[in-house]
Amino acid sequence: MIDNDKQGPLVGELSESLEDYIEIIFKLIESHKIARVRDIAKAKEVKMSSVVSALKRLGVAGLVKYEAREFVELTETGADLAKTLLRRHNFLTQFLVDVLQVDPKTAEHDACQMEHAISLKTMQQLYKFAEYLREGPHDLSKIIEGFRGSAYQDPSD
Repeated sequence: MIDNDKQGPLVGELSESLEDYIEIIFKLIESHKIARVRDIAKAKEVKMSSVVSALKRLGVAGLVKYEAREFVELTETGADLAKTLLRRHNFLTQFLVDVLQVDPKTAEHDACQMEHAISLKTMQQLYKFAEYLREGPHDLSKIIEGFRGSAYQDPSD
């Protein structure tokens, strides 16, 4: 659950939309070995012209390499940013599910919203808190079980 990495380049400096593009491109390259404008547009549910506009901004920022009618590539900085964003997302999802007992579908949705809004400082504190829970002088499973059975837990869950 823990992520001790330093925050990557540009985390929190791009718009939520541009961060989403970086993540989508990374995932497409990981799963399909390539990222095409039409695949990015489909994944983001936008028009191809919107993707091209975003790619131009990401190119100026030094995060992607793209020429018209070519595949999209992430620069080393872009790939590092994508990995950091995905680690944040995965950490938040797992924290919500494992510690707060949020159902996985809701946790996935909420983590997607949170990862773009949460400050770097608060994210670091969440990492530290999760580490404390994991390695501290207490039994995390007992804490979670106590929470699950408490009046503080939503009985509909």
